Amino acid sequence: MAVLGPALDEAIAELRYGTVTLNAWTGVGYLTAPAPWVAFRGHTLDDAQSGIDVVHNALFLDGPERTVVRGPFQPAPRALLHGKTILSPKPPWFVTNRTATTTGRLLTDFTATPRWSALPKIFASALRG
Repeated sequence: MAVLGPALDEAIAELRYGTVTLNAWTGVGYLTAPAPWVAFRGHTLDDAQSGIDVVHNALFLDGPERTVVRGPFQPAPRALLHGKTILSPKPPWFVTNRTATTTGRLLTDFTATPRWSALPKIFASALRG
């Protein structure tokens, strides 16, 4: 992303979406409480496209235009070898995450029936990813 420099930022500014993610799952933008999940301005009920309002916005930003989430391009350990920041454990949206399906099922079960006893199994699966 650094190679693209200002051109990347300009391209993002031209997008007509309220939440944009680079190298990350779009759900990260939705699940990050302080970040507003925004619909691009100007849409109506007759032509909603990306939506017509804002949700979350825990910081009560006045009239947010968009949220941009940037994730690391390289997973661990390759990123560490190049001095880059990493997400660890490996996020479930990385195609190389070996336990994404299992972790996803465990998280879904936990959502349906939350209990402290389920957490160790979820963490173990996520860390093996």
